[in-house]
Amino acid sequence: MSTGSDQPSPPARGRPILSPLRVVAAVSLIAPFVAMLWIPSYNKTSPKLLGFPFFYWYQLLWVIITAVLMIVAFTAVNRDRAQRRGASSGSGPASGVDEGSDGTGAAQ
Repeated sequence: MSTGSDQPSPPARGRPILSPLRVVAAVSLIAPFVAMLWIPSYNKTSPKLLGFPFFYWYQLLWVIITAVLMIVAFTAVNRDRAQRRGASSGSGPASGVDEGSDGTGAAQ
């Protein structure tokens, strides 16, 4: 019989564990896998692009798309970390940039 002590506790600071930026990062990481593992969607020869069958240029296109999505995921995770750090400290810039004496964000 469970006493309830084995249940996970809610986040201490009131911030949800699953933020919108983390969802963007997760979708950006999962999309290339889904696109490449769903082979029937691109298992054809037409349309051709510069003489290459669709099967080949579609996969090469996903190399570029995947690189862009990895940048999006990296940026989203870094922004989420900065927001969490800013929320946990309660003061200071959330972006991690040191403010100068004039408050512009540029150190002199």
